[in-house]
Amino acid sequence: MSRTYQLTLILLCSFVLNACDNSKPEAEVETKKEVKTETKSEKKTEAKAEMSAADSITIVDPYIRAMPPGQKVTAMFMTMENSSPSLQDLVSADTTASEHAELHEHKMIDGMMKMGQVEKISVEANGSAALKPGGYHIMLIGLKKDLQPGEMVDIKLTFKDGSSKTVKTEVKKIAVN
Repeated sequence: MSRTYQLTLILLCSFVLNACDNSKPEAEVETKKEVKTETKSEKKTEAKAEMSAADSITIVDPYIRAMPPGQKVTAMFMTMENSSPSLQDLVSADTTASEHAELHEHKMIDGMMKMGQVEKISVEANGSAALKPGGYHIMLIGLKKDLQPGEMVDIKLTFKDGSSKTVKTEVKKIAVN
């Protein structure tokens, strides 16, 4: 081999080896690393988003209207408060006190108040929905016995996500408007 060729080969090898050298100071090493941090508030919001609808809904002042003896229908009223950052939908109700329960709403249609069944009652994110006379309510149809004021009735509420909660509901004598 010629001397020039040998020197060229040695120089080339030293350049290649120098380029592979990992002994550079850490400050010279370029790295890209994305760091994600969460505040306590963000962690709480994420945890609330993962809660079931039943866990995020608080039932306030539930009651069932006491009806005269022999009546086969009545209604349940309450306020649902949603502590989650997501809309929650109540999709059904059930009780052993009646043959079945339906979600209903009173609406003004062509100047007349009409009542009809609805598929769901929505509770806005971090909001509330009032079930009250003249608005949304739960109809208990086919009462199995007369419900007396002061009596407690279990009502099972089921939400769109499949979660449910049972609410102990007092029967109250309420004046009809």
